[in-house]
Amino acid sequence: MKKSDVTNIYSMEELLPIVGKLAEAFTAKESSSVTYERAKQLMEAVIYCIAHFDDENNLLPAHHNLPAEEAYRLGYTAVIEKVKETQDKYNKLLNFFDHYNNRNYKDTVEKALPGFFLYYDAKFSPTDNIITMDYPVFGLDMNLEGIDIIRQYVDAIWEEQCYLLKFPRDFVIDKFRSFYPGYEHEYLNLREIFKLQINV
Repeated sequence: MKKSDVTNIYSMEELLPIVGKLAEAFTAKESSSVTYERAKQLMEAVIYCIAHFDDENNLLPAHHNLPAEEAYRLGYTAVIEKVKETQDKYNKLLNFFDHYNNRNYKDTVEKALPGFFLYYDAKFSPTDNIITMDYPVFGLDMNLEGIDIIRQYVDAIWEEQCYLLKFPRDFVIDKFRSFYPGYEHEYLNLREIFKLQINV
């Protein structure tokens, strides 16, 4: 579900109490006062989570009588579940991941992605991507945020790895070097290079 759909279903008056509770949690109940920028970020967090309430089946419009706070709770749970599923897939990816000696590929998958899972804050900053996703992949929806774009990114790398693993490693590396002898230090998509080299 799009975030704009949430504000069509729930008024600001219904969403503000949830933001207030998040603000209290953010300040450890020492204050309910936060900066305008922080309040805006918390409102985005609320809308992002509500949009995830069964976003694949688009049930929220059919449950328009569901209180905003309950929709937020269910949506937040859905975001957490998406993080767990994506991290599980990432952990499985590591079992067969091959960076083919490309430094950027290695650093992105083995250092940056773990950083996302370590620092992602589904409660206060669920729209934050945290990492820059320096290894280029094709087909990413750049309108996505937070765990949504990271899940798509992990899926793209998984698919790429499955494709490259069909070929002998030495053969693949030879094709990379034929295309660009210094490919190890470049910000290139290895699958696309390989496909160009073998015309598949």
